[in-house]
Amino acid sequence: MHFTLICNKISWEEKEIIKAARKRNIEYDIILNHDLVLDLEKEHFDTDIFLQRSLSYFRGLYINAILENQGYRVINSFHCAQICGNKLLTTLELVKNKIPTPKAYCAFTKKGALEALENLGYPAVIKPIVGSWGRLVALLKDRDFAVAVLEDRETLGQLYHKIFYLQKYIWKPARDISEFVSTRDEPPRDIRVLTIGNEVITAMYRYEIKDDWRSTATLGARSKPCKVTPEMEKIALKAAKIVDGEILGLDLMETDNGYLIQEINHTSGFKAASWTTGTDIAGRIIEYLIKECKK
Repeated sequence: MHFTLICNKISWEEKEIIKAARKRNIEYDIILNHDLVLDLEKEHFDTDIFLQRSLSYFRGLYINAILENQGYRVINSFHCAQICGNKLLTTLELVKNKIPTPKAYCAFTKKGALEALENLGYPAVIKPIVGSWGRLVALLKDRDFAVAVLEDRETLGQLYHKIFYLQKYIWKPARDISEFVSTRDEPPRDIRVLTIGNEVITAMYRYEIKDDWRSTATLGARSKPCKVTPEMEKIALKAAKIVDGEILGLDLMETDNGYLIQEINHTSGFKAASWTTGTDIAGRIIEYLIKECKK
């Protein structure tokens, strides 16, 4: 087998994937997407499969479109990237397939967004439809703060920042109050689940950061291993299937009525999950590529 890794830069995850490939004597090439020039009629790559790890959503998306149009196999696919890289489209797929997800609204003006927030209630969350690592995600605690944030994005934001994606805030449960700091009685948490193919390979709890309401690992959130329950496995694999996802990171929320899918990540980082759970995620990715190439 020979695979080609596409990425913005060689980060920790890419280094681990390369080490896992070398360990198994798997041949590979690396393409940095900012150096890539593609002939839209026909490109020749001596490779069996592409592993798309671009952090840039639009670069990765259009590279996938070009490669797949020319008959190459790409993981994750254009269809998967198109949905998972856009929070609005992800929500639509989850709703259509009756997978529990936080209540959300879409508006296109400040006036419309404020009307939606009255329906959602405060606090609520505003997110850019495209983006990762918790950037430009804001907790709107009341109407005055919402007006300020909406005016800022309506005036200064890029085109897709003016599409106001608003989501109900889900109060998160937590454990181990002695180990974590929070302004609430208990430190809130969510769950990151990683799937490869039709299998959940690991999961971890992510706890909110001190003086922050987010629990993003790249921002410094603490984490602990999470035992995968049958209910968790069922909802994660169902969500992965509807977006045609092969290698995914899914964010789950716990509620009194079961789990919700918060987001689905098609180029998920896995450094924190590897360190927290001891799972050889890079090795599992390479094993999956090998299996797919044998089909």
